[in-house]
Amino acid sequence: MLLVILSACGLTAFAQAEFDALRLSQSDIIGTARYVSMSGAFGALGGDMSAIGLNPAGIGVYRSSEFSISPSFQQDNSKTDLGGTLGDASKTKLLMNGLGYVGSFRTYDESAITNFNFGVTYNRLADFNQNTKVLGTGRATSLLDRVCSVENDMWYNDGTHPDHTNFYKFLNGVHVIGLNTAGNAYVSPLSDGELLNSNMNLEETGGIDSWNFTLGANYNHTLYVGIGVGIQSILYDRKTTYSEDYQQGGGTELRNVLSTSGTGFDFKAGVIYRPVPELRLGLSYHTGTYYALTDVFNASMTSWGFRDPITDAVYSPDPVVQGSEQYVDYMLTTPWQMTLSAAYQFGTKGLLSVDFDYVDNRSTTLKNGSGYEMTDINNYMNYDFQKSYNLRIGGEMRVTDNFSIRGGGAYYMSPLISNLETFDIATAYTRPEYTMVKSTMYASMGAGYRSGAFFLDGALQERLSNEHFYNFCDMSATTDVKYAVLTRDKINLVMTAGFKF
Repeated sequence: MLLVILSACGLTAFAQAEFDALRLSQSDIIGTARYVSMSGAFGALGGDMSAIGLNPAGIGVYRSSEFSISPSFQQDNSKTDLGGTLGDASKTKLLMNGLGYVGSFRTYDESAITNFNFGVTYNRLADFNQNTKVLGTGRATSLLDRVCSVENDMWYNDGTHPDHTNFYKFLNGVHVIGLNTAGNAYVSPLSDGELLNSNMNLEETGGIDSWNFTLGANYNHTLYVGIGVGIQSILYDRKTTYSEDYQQGGGTELRNVLSTSGTGFDFKAGVIYRPVPELRLGLSYHTGTYYALTDVFNASMTSWGFRDPITDAVYSPDPVVQGSEQYVDYMLTTPWQMTLSAAYQFGTKGLLSVDFDYVDNRSTTLKNGSGYEMTDINNYMNYDFQKSYNLRIGGEMRVTDNFSIRGGGAYYMSPLISNLETFDIATAYTRPEYTMVKSTMYASMGAGYRSGAFFLDGALQERLSNEHFYNFCDMSATTDVKYAVLTRDKINLVMTAGFKF
């Protein structure tokens, strides 16, 4: 996402553009209550509005037309631990998980193709609504140290200095970075060994929405096939405030805002095969989504309590640098995905379903607004991303003719290579913070009631994710803790109401 990147030397530089591309490439288990209650293990089952987005062949399972709507309530809780200092934040929101219509059209009685089906469904693929707070006490390394280190690494052998980092004008303008008396190195006003307290507040909103247009057919209740096209839209807003208070007085505060918006499309195809009536086997393939996106960003910074080196008076008023709003157009292609599925039905008593995803995160690609590849960033993503695998398991038991209970679990592995945290990280724009995503686990349960053409389902899902949150990249030799351990616990309550006709 970032076209202007800090220069870094030594180890591999990992551009913030990659983290942004990764954020916009990851999907979640969001959908109808039945789908969520079984942790999305629907690739071989079909017959569900959200399952159609996973495997288009699932639309062929429908034998009647259907309409449904799925609102949800979400609560996100995050906890951070930075060297023993704890921070927590939360956010609640009402959302629309999905809605849709499937039309089922029977063929003539003698045809092996029993029906053609067409569906228009809306589904939220990812949700960004969350808050994060990271507190640090007695820290040995400052953002000022980081910027000075990068600036000093950029000196040429002939004593000249190239263009500065994105941060330079902000830090220089508020008088917290400058040349030493010899004029050959950048220094901050902090004393050697001076400690600090830090405070990071991050607020994120928005999501990825998808409209799917799917066509499928049922061949003799043995083979189901489907194809679909998805139209995606992204709206992502991010606000951060990072402040430092120094042991000997004074402090700084850096504020960043970012808004990402745009649209894209993808293609998907799938099959479901029933070798025996009780067993279903599924296979689906998703191309990456081809997005055209725009970033609008801005930043400001202020400092307080620092003295003018000439007059020795505290600056008054507090120095402030306000950036100008800028925008960048670019294109993003998200990874392709293949899903293998199997489901077994125990007569009319219940079923068990398993899905396995293969996601080639290395196929993520960025291009500039003119359509030319960002070769360096794409090469980094090819090296720093890895193939990832997702496992989903779900089951359903019919308690009575009208009432069923469900449950499921899922594990999504990290898309990043394991030793990435030893690399020097270059960040984009003037956002020093970044997050390295680890594994994500889901647990869910739910129930459903059906009476004639009407059905009502409910689901409760808990999503636990582990991340490492960096206020900034710290490659100093200090033994200071470099990142905060971030645990995010997201609770979703989903209701789906619908009817068949």
